[in-house]
Amino acid sequence: MPLTAFQKDVLQVIAANRSESSHFAGGLVLNAADDSPRFSHAFDIFHEAEEEVARASNLDIESLRQAGFEIELAVGDWTQPVSFRKAKVTAHGESVEIDWAADAAYRFFPIEPDPVLGWRLHLFDMATNKALALGARSVTRDYVDIVELHRTYPLSAIIWAACGKDPGFSPGLLLEMMRRFARVHPGKLKSIQARDLDPVALKMEWIVMSDDAEQQFEWVANTHPDTPIGVAFVDKEGKPGWIGQNPTLTIHSPSIRGCLPTVHLGEEE
Repeated sequence: MPLTAFQKDVLQVIAANRSESSHFAGGLVLNAADDSPRFSHAFDIFHEAEEEVARASNLDIESLRQAGFEIELAVGDWTQPVSFRKAKVTAHGESVEIDWAADAAYRFFPIEPDPVLGWRLHLFDMATNKALALGARSVTRDYVDIVELHRTYPLSAIIWAACGKDPGFSPGLLLEMMRRFARVHPGKLKSIQARDLDPVALKMEWIVMSDDAEQQFEWVANTHPDTPIGVAFVDKEGKPGWIGQNPTLTIHSPSIRGCLPTVHLGEEE
């Protein structure tokens, strides 16, 4: 039960306030499912404009107060448009932090409706963001998430596409940076795990999947050198995969607000 009963109560209040312009992102997109490996101790809500950050955070705070929750606002001027706001929501001795932030709308897929979260980032876009996060910091939850995401999307596909959101990276460079930061910090794993997670098993799985991704990048360089970097590869239903595992996949590029791929036989979108 990665979502605690308290977190579910909070979500019941603020999920109704979500929209395509104010949606859940971050680890919660992966870890709201009952069988997820870890708990999320904070909720991330993304917006395309600073004005929307102010509007959405004010609405959520008012909704939560009316529902009986105690709110502790982070230090800052809550009367002006800003790109980031934070608050702690508390009731009956339990709490969760909520972050409202402005974020670029450049992504692969549109924002999706969700029965629990209201509206959320597409899981593949969450995966590419998580790869970029692990390439920039050593945080145990990022490591656990990327191993779990590999069960849905090949790591090679995640990293290849992530480079479209940060053109400063090549797939090989991003993988190298992720390897540098992929570690479990003592005590952190126990505090976030929703089921027993063996750090040795995690490390072994990471080594196998990262080595395979490196080999896949070498294969593309040797056999398909003209393949553009920073794109996703999708099947006829629009599901992302890896071109090295399925040569019938077609290219799907990121765009402002994302789009659903339209695949035509013998053509790219």
